[in-house]
Amino acid sequence: MQPDSRNSQPSNSRFGESAIVNANHRLRTSLEMVFQDAHLQTADATPNAHRELRSALRQICEDARHSGLRAEQLLVLIKDVWSGIPAGISRVRSMHGDERLNYVISTCVDEYYGNQAEEELRGREHKP
Repeated sequence: MQPDSRNSQPSNSRFGESAIVNANHRLRTSLEMVFQDAHLQTADATPNAHRELRSALRQICEDARHSGLRAEQLLVLIKDVWSGIPAGISRVRSMHGDERLNYVISTCVDEYYGNQAEEELRGREHKP
């Protein structure tokens, strides 16, 4: 008798899938909050708003990386969440919706890989 292929997977595989689903849900919620924040609608207005947006995106990127999501998976999630936000966000006069999305994506790429490189460098510095 052969084991049922659905039941023959190790339980830690299911645990890993569950952790990714939980991470996706957590990241989706965080992204929705950031995208609906008033600062995003004025992100092109002040340097302080840019810093706050970058800081929020940095935290999301760190969470994604520590949860095991690849950058590509995070970008797909960003685009999915972005497509679900109200169209009113494109009302900002000096920056079109696509430009804001491009800014968010390029910032996330910078933060995802920039912080990863910094963490790896710090890890090397602490090794004897």
